[in-house]
Amino acid sequence: MREIYTSNESIKFQYAGDSLATTNLPTDLLRTFITAIDMGGYTRAAEILGRSQPAVSLQMQRLEALLGSRLIKQSGRTMKLTEDGKALAVIARQMLRLNDMAVGQFERTRVEDALRIGLPMDFAVQELQQGLTSYARSRQDVRMEIQCDLSRVLLERLHNDEIDLAIALFPGGDQQYLVQQWNEQPVWVAREGLRFTATAPVPLVTHPEGCEYRNRMTAALTAARRDWRIAYSSPGIGGLQRAISDGLGASALTKPTLFTGVRTLTASDGFPPLEPLHVGLFYKHSRLGNMGHAAASQLIDLVNAAGTGALSARPESS
Repeated sequence: MREIYTSNESIKFQYAGDSLATTNLPTDLLRTFITAIDMGGYTRAAEILGRSQPAVSLQMQRLEALLGSRLIKQSGRTMKLTEDGKALAVIARQMLRLNDMAVGQFERTRVEDALRIGLPMDFAVQELQQGLTSYARSRQDVRMEIQCDLSRVLLERLHNDEIDLAIALFPGGDQQYLVQQWNEQPVWVAREGLRFTATAPVPLVTHPEGCEYRNRMTAALTAARRDWRIAYSSPGIGGLQRAISDGLGASALTKPTLFTGVRTLTASDGFPPLEPLHVGLFYKHSRLGNMGHAAASQLIDLVNAAGTGALSARPESS
């Protein structure tokens, strides 16, 4: 047993062996790692970071040496993450977000370029939009451009540098630019009093092709050997909610978009369980300033609140 004394000799820590020894990951190495991922290679990352390509390569070697694991492998000219690299990427994005938030608290306030934020029309868009605009009004240094669209479109725009960060539904698994994720359980719903016969195709109220809600509904019905047809399709959640209220068919909703006047459909009604939905916060660290990191934290709080059902109990009016 060893004793370690601080500058105050009355305070000491006791530990056995090297139990207090830990490996600290420098944020500059993590930032290089994430920038290389986001930019698709060391050369472009070096340009963004203001370093030479050999310096970036050396930093990556230091990071791998610290962890004792290979993080990136080259396949021709394509850079790919190893399984350890994928695991570290998720943690590194969160660590950098917290680091940049902390630094931002002590920097002089300045007006940055407008922050381009993508909000999903297929998940609690009204609540997220209201929360963000309320936040922007409380911050003179925040300028936002909010774009609303289907999740798959938002992710395409993020990849093309047309937006800076986005909340979006995604299929699950490893995703580029994913910083934080949540699981939401969708449920079958229909207007009160609407009944369905086992022999007729189920009329579905849904978003257009490619929507994760739609994928789960059709997959569940197909697996249960129930026929289905599209009765109504709209990109906006408000239109879907009205169609459900009008009795056009069955649909899937999550807590943030449930409203009065609908009933939940279960296996006893002939509707099989639905797979969970994955909601993610996506952005490129190299593109985000202090304002962006603050907005990202606000979005995390809003999605957490939306997941509890605390933000929505009525149809959206869009």
